[in-house]
Amino acid sequence: MLSRLNKSLISHLIILTCVWLPTTRASDKLLLDKVIATVNKELILHSDLEEACKQLALEGKVVNESMKMYVLRELVLNKIFLAKAKLHDVKIPKTSIERACDDRIANLVQRFGSEEKLVQVAHQSIYDIKKSVKQRVKSEYLVSWVHQHLTENVVVTPADVKAYFNALPLHNRPYYPASVKVCELVVYPKVNPAREAAVKSKLLSIKQSVLNGLVTFAESAKEHSDDIHSAVKGGEIGWVRLGVLAPAYESAALALKIGEISDPIASEFGWHLIQLTGRNKDQYNTRHILKVLAPTEEEISLAQVELNKIRTKIITGTLTFEAAVQQYSEDKETVARGGVIRHNQQGEVLPGQLIPVESLDPDLFFAIDALEVGGVSQPHYMAGAYQPAWRLFYLKQKVEAHPMNLTQDYEKIHDYLLQQKKKEAIDQWIQTAKSECVVSFSPAYETVEKLIGLS
Repeated sequence: MLSRLNKSLISHLIILTCVWLPTTRASDKLLLDKVIATVNKELILHSDLEEACKQLALEGKVVNESMKMYVLRELVLNKIFLAKAKLHDVKIPKTSIERACDDRIANLVQRFGSEEKLVQVAHQSIYDIKKSVKQRVKSEYLVSWVHQHLTENVVVTPADVKAYFNALPLHNRPYYPASVKVCELVVYPKVNPAREAAVKSKLLSIKQSVLNGLVTFAESAKEHSDDIHSAVKGGEIGWVRLGVLAPAYESAALALKIGEISDPIASEFGWHLIQLTGRNKDQYNTRHILKVLAPTEEEISLAQVELNKIRTKIITGTLTFEAAVQQYSEDKETVARGGVIRHNQQGEVLPGQLIPVESLDPDLFFAIDALEVGGVSQPHYMAGAYQPAWRLFYLKQKVEAHPMNLTQDYEKIHDYLLQQKKKEAIDQWIQTAKSECVVSFSPAYETVEKLIGLS
């Protein structure tokens, strides 16, 4: 609640980017120890294949025989890439690897609820789990280095783009839907100080009841917290890395001793009581009780008046929308991008700044539907779970639905060709590298050798 390389190019990283959780049973040991392939003197065990497939299944992917063959191909290719990195004596950045490893362990702990639960599911000590994760993170770095090394000189010229477009038959040219580039300026209603004081007093009363032993923090969270996701767990947020949660929340939490409870702390989500329940070098765990102050009609109206004044300055030309965002917008995430909205209605962050119209949040779509490029909407009040706000929208660019053409889609075509060329460079290198490596399969997997193009 508090939280705020191209696919085709890195397809060979799919297995390495999966965090492996060992689930080997003693009865499987003989089978899982079986060698199914070798690359030079590097072994690929049946257990490697099975565990990679199990991880894909945990992520919701369908793992059939065809997928298993693909996974095995990736395991073999990764061994070849690692051999290339070894030849160049690539230096691994220790700090970056440790940070990435810590992030993954923190995510795993959060996914399973606790470090104890993770150890139970993995059937390994936390030390062994971290060791396995760290080794895979190192491998990912080395494979990524090889990809970058092999493609650093790949370029696409304007002539390449034009030639590709001209050679593409009309019936094969994609039809792009209408898309827009929209910026927003956000103003939150300001809560009356007297109401804030009342909430702080209520939280202090709850804290005193916990300190007096009349109730536990967890029981109070279940009864009083407005964060329904953590309230059902007694207010527990779970283990998170430093820098993930709201700065005010994190600062207050880290100032506590284990078991200690904070005074009421304000964040953009409301007012919190925080109890620190665990901490190590880069992570910490907390419980909290959140009280959300929903704005009153008067507070909402005052914020609308404030935003209308800002809009008048923009409409009259005394202030540009971009300057207004930097001066007045209270949403830090969009301010950092000049106000540009980059997420669709599912909340997914899109790679570019143009968003297909059909992917827009319905409220945003109707707010800008009648605008011309350069137009500014009327203030729109959009209620959220924790931060209702008034928003101005600025239609910076609009591209109508159209068949692919060089004028509007040059960058798209260029990026597509660049990724294709990089993939071809890697594929060509693989053809050379495999002849320099001794790759063999066990009898049961001999047919795989031809299917995956390594024979």
